[in-house]
Amino acid sequence: MLAQIVTTVLGFFLLVAVLRRFFWNAILRALDERRQRIEETFRQLAGAKEDAARLQADYGRRLAAIEEEARGKIQQAILEGKRIAMEIQEDARAQGTAILNKSKEAMALELAKAKVTLRDELAEMTTSAMERILRERLDAERDRRLVEEVLEELERGTPKP
Repeated sequence: MLAQIVTTVLGFFLLVAVLRRFFWNAILRALDERRQRIEETFRQLAGAKEDAARLQADYGRRLAAIEEEARGKIQQAILEGKRIAMEIQEDARAQGTAILNKSKEAMALELAKAKVTLRDELAEMTTSAMERILRERLDAERDRRLVEEVLEELERGTPKP
């Protein structure tokens, strides 16, 4: 058993010596190249991560600027809409006042025409009544009856000639 252990240990050291002599440099070189490739990949990843962070910050700033510009334009549109609404209200008020004034003038004109017509009709009826009274002026009883007839005609709205 001891001989077996000694043989195994000598075989191991012999294997290590052969591997070191023929393969150790190649293995170390392969490991070193792999380590360098991994380091380079990590450097590239770090650079890409920095670029992504820089782009994200830039896009964030651009987006904030666009949003601010949009808010400004919305505020301008709101103010313009309010201004236009005020103009429309003022125009409507002015038109309403003009229509009201025109209506008042038309009513005043119609009232004046009605007064003139009423005055003319009253003058005509009075003249007609006076003519009849003067034509039939015979006695007091007849005068009274004639005046009552004229008043009744006025109430009915149909004067006799």
